Amino acid sequence: MTGLLSKKGRATRWLGAGTLLIVAMFAATSLSAAGPSGSTTSPSVQGETLSSLLAQDVSATPVTAATPVALSACDAIAPGVGSEPWVRVELYFGTSQPDGEAVTDEEWQAFLDEEITPRFPDGLTVLDGYGQFLNSSDVIIAEESIVLIIFVPLEFAASSSDLIEEVRDTYETRFEQESVLRADSEPVCISF
Repeated sequence: MTGLLSKKGRATRWLGAGTLLIVAMFAATSLSAAGPSGSTTSPSVQGETLSSLLAQDVSATPVTAATPVALSACDAIAPGVGSEPWVRVELYFGTSQPDGEAVTDEEWQAFLDEEITPRFPDGLTVLDGYGQFLNSSDVIIAEESIVLIIFVPLEFAASSSDLIEEVRDTYETRFEQESVLRADSEPVCISF
């Protein structure tokens, strides 16, 4: 990661290849959330929407006097708060077991303490849920569920993915589950 100074002297970061950077062209281009008729649309840079920019692979470029100031996507979405791009991972754990019993609060707490917290000691969120799914026997199963939310810095996404898969595999085996649903969102902007 290379540090840069913006035109106002504030530190910014150039995150390198694979990370979205929005280049602010101060004279010719501006980020705007208002469309031609004043309606709200996706922010754009020279006609490109933020979502199309997110899909691009941007490589680091040496900084010269003529190089525009680089801003992270999060600076464009939430300016001035110092947020950074992270990956949000949600896991949905079913609690119904094949024998008709549900995973107890004590069993869940032991699983959280033994399997999840050691892999993600920096923090996580657990929510109670209720959901349903069509199982492999074409039967709709309605059950209480547990939703786990973990935020991972973009630079640790690959190594954290392996740890998340270990958690899923262990839960599926221990509690005889067909699967643990995983949903990843990237990037989300995080600030502390």
